[in-house]
Amino acid sequence: MQIYVIPELNNLDASVSFSKCNALGWEFNDFMQPDVLGDQKETQRIIGQYRECEMPRFRSIHGAFMDILPHSYDVKIRSVAYERIGQSLAVANSLRCDRIVFHTNLVHNFISKSYIDNWLEKNAEYWMSTAGKNPDITILMENMFDMTPDAIAALAERMNGVSNFGVCLDYAHSIIFGKADKSGELFVRTLAPYVRHIHLNDCDLIHDLHLAVGDGQIDWDEFAELYGNYLSGVPILIEVNGIENQKRSLDYLSERMTRHGIAIG
Repeated sequence: MQIYVIPELNNLDASVSFSKCNALGWEFNDFMQPDVLGDQKETQRIIGQYRECEMPRFRSIHGAFMDILPHSYDVKIRSVAYERIGQSLAVANSLRCDRIVFHTNLVHNFISKSYIDNWLEKNAEYWMSTAGKNPDITILMENMFDMTPDAIAALAERMNGVSNFGVCLDYAHSIIFGKADKSGELFVRTLAPYVRHIHLNDCDLIHDLHLAVGDGQIDWDEFAELYGNYLSGVPILIEVNGIENQKRSLDYLSERMTRHGIAIG
């Protein structure tokens, strides 16, 4: 199981040391927002700062997040989404990341069939083309406000023949936003055939707090069982900020996984 953490741009020496000591990969979170992607000089400055340090072998990146709607009914909004996604992929190539995460961005509680059908059709068409143009990067679709795993599972099934497309399961999101599944089990079981990356952090089961693993209310013994039964070997990002929080999360997760016969690293 490969574990990733989020590097700290302003504390790179410590991030490098922590990652090397624990054989961790990195997932860059510096380029999600438009104020960075919209500023080419700032984007290049951050890329340059990372490229000057000893980056780990395993690298992923979180792509543009806010208002990224390739499924919009408005062609102009889709155009902006395509631009930001293209910029995200360019950064991924510059940092030699082999995987990139985007969100489904389904509107919470908007469950009309025509809306879901449009989301599926436009996303399948767009990501099929984008994956074909970027064969060295695995594109991962993450559940965000999704109340059920049905839409993302349908997209993954439609993309099933595309080798560089898969699902990023955000376990906390599945618990917080899941309509009738506060254990996350439905998301895990449904998406397991397509999951190629996992995001983990803790919460109070209501709010998306990104707490250190073990600091909230998620049942991590239950997660370890689900992981062993359905997701064995899938890489995990400990999606918390701050090296101390990452250390505590890694220790806690390792203890829980070991308890269930699962080795980390």
